[in-house]
Amino acid sequence: MRDYSKLNQERHRLALRFGISESDIELELVPLMLAVEQSVNKIDQATAKVNDSIKPVVYNNHYNSNTSAWRMFWGNISTGIGQNVVSVSLIFSAFIFCSVAAFILKDAIADQEKIELTDKRWNFITRQFIRDRQGNYFIPKENYVIMPDKKGIRLINKEE
Repeated sequence: MRDYSKLNQERHRLALRFGISESDIELELVPLMLAVEQSVNKIDQATAKVNDSIKPVVYNNHYNSNTSAWRMFWGNISTGIGQNVVSVSLIFSAFIFCSVAAFILKDAIADQEKIELTDKRWNFITRQFIRDRQGNYFIPKENYVIMPDKKGIRLINKEE
């Protein structure tokens, strides 16, 4: 027969800690509750350690009552630089700006290439059309070939 005295002691302690009756706690759940309790304690210790290591940023700007918004703005930036807050923000902002500029430049170059290709194709197509005396446009028979499946035409490039 097993000795449940240690489990009963822990069940009694847990019941007192959480304010519930001992009969509501099953003996099989006591080890699980102990593991959860230890995890919570370790999380609390880690939180306390992190909170102790974080130092708040204190701005010591002593402005007069007649100070302009412009002077306050530059004063806040200079205080932030002294606290290494603004410098990191400026470096990050510059990186984001350069990344966005690179993508815009890349897209502009690609768009220019697409425009040149479109102009070349448009000029080729418009050379195929002829305007008659009534103002109607048509494609002469020697400028196209009917596709084998009879679903369209293919323009002939005479310059190639």
